[in-house]
Amino acid sequence: MTGRASSGFDPFRPPMVGAETWQSAITLAGWRCECTGQCGKGHVKTEGRCGTEHGSLHPLAVVAADPVLSLHAVVTGAELVALCAGCQAGAKRAAFKAAERAAIARTDQLDLFDLTGGDAA
Repeated sequence: MTGRASSGFDPFRPPMVGAETWQSAITLAGWRCECTGQCGKGHVKTEGRCGTEHGSLHPLAVVAADPVLSLHAVVTGAELVALCAGCQAGAKRAAFKAAERAAIARTDQLDLFDLTGGDAA
């Protein structure tokens, strides 16, 4: 066989599963990362929105708008965003840190009350 098989990555080809949803979300995003600071960066050089455009070097992923949720938990397309890998990782990290802080704050509030039946009369 003299022809070469193409094994290169084609960033403009939708995934095999959920192709319509992916295409719709990427098109609505204008083929550009939709992060506006959820990752912890201000994106000040690009007017408050990440400047990464979808391409072979930086393919965008369509993910749940709430990084704590899985994509399976997302029901409507309105809950999806297109993010580059850096913003996706940063947003997930920031969301989990916020959840940890909230959990710690809740346990600190419980410590205000003596639930052990101590010496209170």
